[in-house]
Amino acid sequence: MIYKFFFKMMNEEAEKINDDFDSSYLRLINRYLLLLFSIFLFYSIFIITFFGDMLISTFLTVITFFWLFLIGVKGKTKRFKKVLKPSIMGVFVLLTFIVNFFNIYTYKNAGVEYFYFCLLFAVPFFMNYKKDAFSIFFIVFMISINFIVCLYFDFDFLPKSRFIDNKDLKTIRLLNILFSIASFLMDIVFITQKDGLIHGLITDKKEQDSTIKDLVKTNTELMKHQMLINHLSEENIEELLSLAENNSPVFFERFQEFFPHFIPDILKINANLIHSELYFCALMKLDFDTKKIARCTNNSIRAVESKKYRIRKKLNISSEININSFLIKI
Repeated sequence: MIYKFFFKMMNEEAEKINDDFDSSYLRLINRYLLLLFSIFLFYSIFIITFFGDMLISTFLTVITFFWLFLIGVKGKTKRFKKVLKPSIMGVFVLLTFIVNFFNIYTYKNAGVEYFYFCLLFAVPFFMNYKKDAFSIFFIVFMISINFIVCLYFDFDFLPKSRFIDNKDLKTIRLLNILFSIASFLMDIVFITQKDGLIHGLITDKKEQDSTIKDLVKTNTELMKHQMLINHLSEENIEELLSLAENNSPVFFERFQEFFPHFIPDILKINANLIHSELYFCALMKLDFDTKKIARCTNNSIRAVESKKYRIRKKLNISSEININSFLIKI
């Protein structure tokens, strides 16, 4: 069937659209990882420069290059599809514990707790609300519990920074607030861009479905036409083609015997078609092209094109539609 061929093409097109979406989404993820890389790199340099805390700066530097490593992993969304979701959840857990540590390390007075909200706002970018409901619930629950626990417990047994004093905490607090606001705004930007990609994917899918539906309809019409032709013997077809090619006066009469409903159906569309135009329609029904019609009717190609143009107008056939295909379906 003709539509099976096109259906295969549409499947290939669908795969291409999905590949384009994955590629675009991968670029978004890499840009988000680049944002994390920039934030951690800034903090690692800031801490060693202004406070001289080599241990914490080294820790942040290691995490910084971890984001760089993730950026360098090619085709993350396709190659690691099965482990992508657990990996994303693992990254959220890692970030949550990093926020926990620095919240405690800075005496819970440096504004680190605002980054809990940045993590929550990042969830819609990496997760799908319909497909990943359990994962989203787990991440939100984990972040919320950690936030509450760090808020109400002192964790005196954990180390606190000896490199910063109360005056420094004010500077760090302002810095953390500014960075958390910037991170929140960036989350909104990334979520908006992701939604744009999804909207484009949905639109393309709808167009595909509509095209496939049209192809199935076209195939049904072609099958009917084929069934009509199938009742003709090979001798009948050869006779009809021979009469048409020789411009025989008997051709049009024989054509109507083989296709009794064609001319009446054409006249239903426009009853003002004259005999010569109906004759041309019969030739196009046999899928004769412009040159062949010109040769069979002893007309110039320009004259045939002019006639076909008038027929197209009378039958209200769009210029985007092949006139032969239109007539074959009737």
